[in-house]
Amino acid sequence: MIIELVVNNEKKKADLTYPIDLSLTSKVKNSFKAWYVDEIQIKVIKNGDFVGSVNQGGNVNFKELLINPHGNMTHTESVGHISNQEVFVNNILTQNHFSAQLITIRPQEASYDMENGIKKGDFFIGIEQIKDKIKPNIQSLILRTQNNYNQLNEKTYNNTNWPYLSEETATYIRDCGIVHLLIDQPSVDKEFDGGKLLAHKAFWNYPNELDKKRTITELIGVPDEINDGIYLLNLSMANIENDASPSRPTIYKLF
Repeated sequence: MIIELVVNNEKKKADLTYPIDLSLTSKVKNSFKAWYVDEIQIKVIKNGDFVGSVNQGGNVNFKELLINPHGNMTHTESVGHISNQEVFVNNILTQNHFSAQLITIRPQEASYDMENGIKKGDFFIGIEQIKDKIKPNIQSLILRTQNNYNQLNEKTYNNTNWPYLSEETATYIRDCGIVHLLIDQPSVDKEFDGGKLLAHKAFWNYPNELDKKRTITELIGVPDEINDGIYLLNLSMANIENDASPSRPTIYKLF
């Protein structure tokens, strides 16, 4: 299916039969995980004579899933993730398709302790690495910081001090008009920051306001062969009342 659209006043087309999936596969064993949670758990429901497993003699498969969106799934979150007010992420989107720009950035290593919690040895995305790279009138920004896509589905991030955005960088991204921010790390913030959450707060301008339109999507994966550029993004998530929901972002090449 070919659709026509306008991006930055330019007519483009996209072939919806060729989606590029940015979500990672959550599995019971050998799955990616962060924040010290286990992989997803799947339990067969049993009630009296009922067995929710065909392999165990039941008529249907009827199973219960235990998940943690932040720790073992590609997920999209709202400002409700850090606010003292509930903001359910499933109520944020009024549409599912957005213009998006994919930018690959190799995080830089801090050679000395810096302001705002950046410590020597940390890897972070500084504002000079992204400044003037974001195209005008783009709604979504996809940050690729890793080039080992085939390993991401089984990667454990615990105690890795993963790369993160500096507070200044997150503010700049917001000021560029980005509404939906996606990254291939467990968080836009560092693993241990004492609860400061500087990048989250900067992107959502919290606590100065309760931003009910911007989202952050974490733990995505961008295939190595996909080039930087402008794409059509479909951002879809489970319709669950929570600060974060499992999501499956997909992008489409424009021509």
